[in-house]
Amino acid sequence: MNVIVHLPKSPEGLLNLHKRVAAVHAEAVLKYIAKLPCPKEQKLELVSSIQNSFKD
Repeated sequence: MNVIVHLPKSPEGLLNLHKRVAAVHAEAVLKYIAKLPCPKEQKLELVSSIQNSFKD
């Protein structure tokens, strides 16, 4: 699949694009974790671990 992206010209537009891409990526990760065949507690621990890895 080919995707054509016309990048914004302004710094504000580029920042907005980065934020939207990050939001879509985060949603995809959460949906993937929700489908995992493990207990809810383990899923919550995984999400917490992911969040903590970005705080460093």
